[in-house]
Parts: sequence; C-alpha cells; structure tokens
Amino acid sequence: MRSRTVLVVHLALTLGAAAAFAGGDQAAPSPYVPVLSSYIQFRYTDPSKGDDAWAIRRFKAMLDGGPRDGLRYHVQFIYKTNLQSSTDDQIYLQDAYVLVPAARGLAFKVGQFIPPFGLERFEPDWALDLIDRTDLTNRMVVNGNLGQSFARDRGMEVDLARGGWQWSAGLFQGGGANMDSRGNGPLGVARLSYGGNESDGGTPRFWRAGLAASDRHDADMNLSSELTGLDKKLTSHFAGRDSRLNAFAQAGWGKLRGQAEYFSAWLSPDQGGEIVAHGAYGQAAYLPVRQIILALRYEWFTPDVHTEAAPSLRQWDSSVTYDFRRVPLRLVADYLSPRGGSAAYTHTWRFQIQYVLLKGLRLWR
Repeated sequence: MRSRTVLVVHLALTLGAAAAFAGGDQAAPSPYVPVLSSYIQFRYTDPSKGDDAWAIRRFKAMLDGGPRDGLRYHVQFIYKTNLQSSTDDQIYLQDAYVLVPAARGLAFKVGQFIPPFGLERFEPDWALDLIDRTDLTNRMVVNGNLGQSFARDRGMEVDLARGGWQWSAGLFQGGGANMDSRGNGPLGVARLSYGGNESDGGTPRFWRAGLAASDRHDADMNLSSELTGLDKKLTSHFAGRDSRLNAFAQAGWGKLRGQAEYFSAWLSPDQGGEIVAHGAYGQAAYLPVRQIILALRYEWFTPDVHTEAAPSLRQWDSSVTYDFRRVPLRLVADYLSPRGGSAAYTHTWRFQIQYVLLKGLRLWR
C-alpha cells in the first residue's frame, strides 16, 4: 500500500508541474477536446479512541468536453487510501455521462452519475463549508454506503428548469455503479424544488427548498453499512421494497448561509416486518472575510424506529476553513463531538490539506 501511495503522490506532483507549463498556450481548440482537472486532499485524523492516521482522502481526476450550449460529457475517477474503507487502494470510475440539451431549460443525461436525490450530495466536496458531508447523507441517499457505488448508478435522467422551478426525474439500473446488480432495481427517482437569487441593497441573497423521492425493489442488497445496529441477517442480504423521501432547504444572506435536510426510508422485506429509518441535519456557516469559513452542524440518525436496541446516532461538527488568495490551497480543521451515548461516534479532530493540481488543462490541440 505504501508504494501505491507514493505513486499517487508522485503523479499528483507531476500533474501540478504540467499545469505550470500549460498556462502560456492561448490557442482556441475545439470545445470537444478533453479538458483535464484534478485535485488532492490529504487528511490527518486524531480520534479519542483508536490510532491517529494520515490518509489521501480524495485524489480525483476529471475529463470534460463540449460547448456550453451543446452536447457535453464528463468522466471522473477517484483514488483514496488509508481510510479503513472497502474502497481504499484502488482507482474507481465515478462519473461517465453525456448531457444532451433539447430545448431552453430542458436536457437529458445518460450514463453513470448521481441520481437526483438530496441536496448535500450534489455539493462538490472541494467546496463544502465543513470538512465532509454528513454521515446521515452517506447513509440515506440512494446507493449511499453501497459497496463501490459512490452514490452513483447507471441510467438516464431528464432535467427541466423554468423560472425558479427545477425538476428532475430518472430511471436507473438500481444495483449501484461498479456493482453487480443481480436482479436489483429498477430504481426510479424524482426531485422538485423552487428558489431564487436576489440582491437586497447590494447584499446578495438566495434560497431554495424542495422534495425528492425514490423507489426500488431489492433482490439481494447489502444495506448493513447504511443501517448499522440492525440484524445483519436481514440488512446484509435485504430483499424487498426500498422507498425513500428527502426534504431540503437552503438560504444565504450576505456573509451567512445555512441548510437543512430530512431523510426517511421505508423498507418492506419480502419476509419480516417493516424497517423505518429517518434522520436530519442542520448547519450554518459565517464568512467574516472571503478566505475564512466558520461552520457548525448538528445531525441525528435512527436506523429503525421499531427497534429499541438500535441506538440513534447524534453528533455536533464544527469546522474552520481557510482559502489562500493566490494559491489553489485550502486548509480545514474540524472537530466531531458525539451526543447521547452514540457508541458509533468518537470525539475526533480532523485536519485536511486540499490542493488543486490542474484546472482546465487541454490534453491535446
């Protein structure tokens, strides 16, 4: 594993050096020529229980192409290591899709990508107000903690935007990206939201709220990492109907912004009683200056309201982020504090260094 990590770091430095030599070329190539972007996140974790560790949290490379108003494509890879995860030490394909505009505000997406479910899951990890997405989001979005899927699936989606309304609906294979579906699915997902952007005396403000729903029949799905604390005989080979609901809201005014989400899942096994999981989070961020983000968040999750032995997971998360002015470098310090005897969580400090290696480097002319 050590040699593989050294190789990834070496590749990251090589890409960074390539970007330095690419800035002087001002030619105008075809918009369909692939554009390469890449960034890396190094993380140090110091839990109150267990060993501290350095890790590559994310090393991503993205290829994009196509004109702004025409057919576009996106391909994205990820590598991570030393995170005690089943996806460590291997390069995975996350996204591979084409976006086809059909009319004003109407577009179709085909390939492998995130189904339109949730709010936080669509916020890029390199621009989060806190160090990472909530544990709740990772558990409750469609295909969240499902093997090597990275919350992705294969299918098609239609997107429509009119005024402040945004509507998306998709039909997917249902087994999760990079996974063997083995009869799971299909998966249907839909999301509707309304919002706006305004200015109050020169102070920008925005808001948006919406709902999303999904439905899928599972033939053999391992949901044990999503529904921790429940009987693994049921969750590790779940067969039955899996229906989920998400409600979200976000708003910002000047230097303040915040958001909240609620998730609920109803799982009806082909044999056995119903499982009802739900949870929510709320967070707020304050930017005293452009380079600094101060953020606070609270989240809770109950894996099944019918099972008293399954403990609810609750925690606070506070974070300080600093963005350098002339260097694509971000530093984050984060502290997790469990509440209510949540044995699955520990008091943990996390520190992260994020560096953008490449931004818009064309691979050939």
